[in-house]
Amino acid sequence: MGKILFRVDGNEIIAAGHVMRCLSIAEALRKLGEEVVFVVADDRPGELITGKGFQMDVLNTTWNDLNQETGILCNYVQENQVNVLLLDSYYVTKEYLQILSQYTKIIYIDDLKRFDYPVHTIIHYSPFAKEEEYRELYTAEGKLPRILCGGEYIPLREEFAYQPYEIKEKVSKVLITTGGTDQLNVAGNLLNRLLENKALASLEYHVIIGCFHSDKEGLQKLAEKHTNIFVHENVNNMSDFMRHCDVAVSAGGTTLYELCACGIPTICLEVVDNQQGAVIWQQQDYMEYAGNAYMDMESCIKQCEKSLMKYMNNRRMREERSHRMQTLVDGSGAKRIAQYIVNMEG
Repeated sequence: MGKILFRVDGNEIIAAGHVMRCLSIAEALRKLGEEVVFVVADDRPGELITGKGFQMDVLNTTWNDLNQETGILCNYVQENQVNVLLLDSYYVTKEYLQILSQYTKIIYIDDLKRFDYPVHTIIHYSPFAKEEEYRELYTAEGKLPRILCGGEYIPLREEFAYQPYEIKEKVSKVLITTGGTDQLNVAGNLLNRLLENKALASLEYHVIIGCFHSDKEGLQKLAEKHTNIFVHENVNNMSDFMRHCDVAVSAGGTTLYELCACGIPTICLEVVDNQQGAVIWQQQDYMEYAGNAYMDMESCIKQCEKSLMKYMNNRRMREERSHRMQTLVDGSGAKRIAQYIVNMEG
């Protein structure tokens, strides 16, 4: 169908989540024989993208001021005969989208429902989202885009395809993943708290950090001091680490969907403002919710500790949650999106 372009950024401020979900879709497209190219503002996410074998072109623009790059990207789209542009950034503006949409079909991955996006297709993959919420954004005169809405479009990597998960009698291994940057050092604060609890101090803790992590050195020093703490950086087999553990503590975002696909009983929390609303996971009886770390770190850490104790003492709850999680997320969303793009019309 011609060249498919992904416009996305990743750095120490916004972390790598946007890049990772785009890579999931890109890999599914590549398996269908499509040509995929990434364009980025700067080369900071380069290792992630080129490491997967994709071409990456740098625009040399500002990642949080997309209006500045409009002309540059329009020229790129025309010169490279781009048929589809998949955009994943919170910094799009209506003007930016209106201009770009004159040159190519735009698919926009959205989490926020900020305005009536002038695009061909919107992807909003929260399993709790409703298409009606988008219809309310558009006036009678506005053209409603095609909307891919709901959990069936969660774009996970192939490694998260369904596998049975065994709930063990006792909890012995805990996964901690608090975002690619963890600007608040939630992981460090949490570990220090858990090590003070006699019932939790001897558990095995596996901490996943990204290349933009804010306190890598501090976590590594903690791991050197305590033989039951393991720090893993830039892992390429995240599903293996998840399935290796009995309970997970995780920041909001795509990681929660990955944990669902693996069936790992989870404690979720919010570490940045765009994760607000994570409490719905507890309200819908899928996970424990520990609160908002950037609003009240102390309360959030205490609730993580309390929830971990709760899981330790209730195997039946872990079994029921695991089953519900895997029923909600089947791991095939990236394939569905890729197939949609290949067959896209009009």
